[in-house]
Amino acid sequence: MYNSREIGELRADVAVNCRTLIERAAARGLPVLVVQTVRDAEYQRYLVSMGYAARTATVPTFHAKGVGLAFDICKNVKGHEYDDPGFFTAMGRLGKEMGFTWGGDWRSFPDRPHFQWDGGGKYTSSMVRAGRYPPPMPRFEEEETMTQEQFNTLMEGYWRSLAQREPADWSAEAREWAEKNGLIVGDGNGNKQYRSFVTREQLAVFLKRLRELEK
Repeated sequence: MYNSREIGELRADVAVNCRTLIERAAARGLPVLVVQTVRDAEYQRYLVSMGYAARTATVPTFHAKGVGLAFDICKNVKGHEYDDPGFFTAMGRLGKEMGFTWGGDWRSFPDRPHFQWDGGGKYTSSMVRAGRYPPPMPRFEEEETMTQEQFNTLMEGYWRSLAQREPADWSAEAREWAEKNGLIVGDGNGNKQYRSFVTREQLAVFLKRLRELEK
């Protein structure tokens, strides 16, 4: 009877994403322990006899040795490994975001601790038994988030860089006219900020000056 919990026995692409799932969970305060990765037929029959697997699942498929496309988890809190539905729901959501199929969604035999890579549901147990395996699972990379403060700092730096850029030659005649007639005077340092965005305040001042010029 063989039953392993070693992540390294999973197929390499699945192992990478399994570890990433654990890291993502830890970052969200979800303590995870991988309890099963690959198993042999004898252990699969034991699970069926104990009611931990469907009666029709008499041979391992995604969990099979040499296949390594599935793993099972529990909550890593002694005495509460399987009694927290919210934990498994949260883990299911994280796993599905990465591309895993979550056993908790199965109608006939819900298996909340179970995750597998089946190519987005395209590969079935019968296909795996026949030696037809899903392609490599894309490596999941968490998108970096940005705070409002970080965004504001970046935008302020961008606006400053625009203000310092030199205007294009094709606008020289128009700029000379605008400056000569007092429509554009720039900031206190004499910077005309020709490549910056125009605010409503600046537009209002420009229109007022233009109106006065026309009188």
